[in-house]
Amino acid sequence: MAKKALLGSKVRRLRRERSLTQLEMAKGVGISASYLNLIEHNQRPLTLPLLFKLSDLYGVDLQSFSQDDESRLLADLNELFGDPFFRDTAIKRDELNEAVRAAPAICQAILMLYHAYRNSRSEVQALGERLSDDSFFSTSTHELRTLLTSILSFSEILEDHENLEPEQRQRFIGVVAEESRKLATIMTRMIEQTTLDSLPRSEQAPPPLEELDDFIHEHSNHFPALEEAAKRLRSDAGLGSEETDPERRFGTLSALWRRLETGAPPESGLAKARSPVLSSRCFRLAQSLAVRHYSAELESLIAGSHLSSNAARDLAREVMANYVAAAVMMPYEHFLVTAQDLRYDLDQLTWRFGVSFEQACQRLSSLQRPDNPGIPLHFVRVDIAGNISKRFSASGLRIARYGGACPRLNLHSAFLTPGQTNLQVSQMPDGSTFFCLARSIVKAEGGHHSPKSHFAVGIGCDIKFAPGIVYADDINLANRSIVVPVGVSCRLCARKNCRQRAFPAILESDRS
Repeated sequence: MAKKALLGSKVRRLRRERSLTQLEMAKGVGISASYLNLIEHNQRPLTLPLLFKLSDLYGVDLQSFSQDDESRLLADLNELFGDPFFRDTAIKRDELNEAVRAAPAICQAILMLYHAYRNSRSEVQALGERLSDDSFFSTSTHELRTLLTSILSFSEILEDHENLEPEQRQRFIGVVAEESRKLATIMTRMIEQTTLDSLPRSEQAPPPLEELDDFIHEHSNHFPALEEAAKRLRSDAGLGSEETDPERRFGTLSALWRRLETGAPPESGLAKARSPVLSSRCFRLAQSLAVRHYSAELESLIAGSHLSSNAARDLAREVMANYVAAAVMMPYEHFLVTAQDLRYDLDQLTWRFGVSFEQACQRLSSLQRPDNPGIPLHFVRVDIAGNISKRFSASGLRIARYGGACPRLNLHSAFLTPGQTNLQVSQMPDGSTFFCLARSIVKAEGGHHSPKSHFAVGIGCDIKFAPGIVYADDINLANRSIVVPVGVSCRLCARKNCRQRAFPAILESDRS
């Protein structure tokens, strides 16, 4: 039903953009004006023949009739109103649906205003943290109090003792003047440090990571141009599509580096290192080659994007280089066939291709080529504090965009069983059900005293695809008692009996 409603609004907007009456448009596509009116008001579906006629008549891209952009806009608005700032604002689902259908441009403007508000709030918070934590301010505060005490003391002496010797009075006046100059210097420095102009100014646009998320979702996490760049890189290095031996792979990539660069490749002395280390170096070497010599595809993608800041473009450049490296290590067709043969056994895949658990999960989520797709998966990574640093969903699972994710998701409990695969059948408030698996990982560079980063990585699919995944073999998917009710986040989940609720919901629902 939602899809029809969104398509009806698109037809109405198209007609108004062309300054056509319902009669004029209806005549053009060969239907009655009354039938067109029913389509625009979502009482009749927009059929494929009518869709093709509209495309031919008005030169519109069929992709523009997809509901994905409106669905994502609706999801972003839902999360926006989940901000505690709106805790006293009663928002109904039907009202948001109608707003997205009727005025998508206004909804986008609301999102832009919200992003500007969040950026301003971050700047004020940064200023507050600077005032409380910066050693300059703690030192300056002490100096300030000392100078004020000195000036006040000598001023009181001058005021209270009228019979001071001229030389002594002049000396005291000199002290007050000198201390006052020091006071003025410190005050000037503090004023300069405490103005917002002294802070890095954020642009009035979404943060770089949010823009990058939109960019990846826009392309369904699959980039044919980058897949071709990876094929070319492998071919130039002399790597066959099924070559996964770590030492052989490192040797061929190193040889390609030497042909393209002067000098040895980075960390080339590790050719005899153990396989996990060598595989990591292979990935980094492929990434470096992608950035330095196979960057035309990266730059073309970034140039054609809507990324609005240098920070977002730099982040996209890094992520796209990682994508190429992953495609070098895990070529699309060979990796997909192997994944299907192994029924998405991640331990087998990481061993076969010499990659990490996270790399294998992320690559699986990118197997979305229209003519040869894998299982549509979501992929998410959180740190031990619950911050989401990577997110993509082809499965349909809603992943929190603002704030923390639902505490019931197995991503969080994965930290309690390090290195083990944590399984969960998760159900959203709308009834959609997913098979999810998560595992905690540790990233460390250097020795025993080097800091380590702890993450949980999760992937999953719609429950209907679960039989194709080896991890579901020992689970009775029909058993309703194992289903875990989850949500996007507390503010967006209307379950009334959740013991882990941290904030009240803003959207009403009868589900529990």
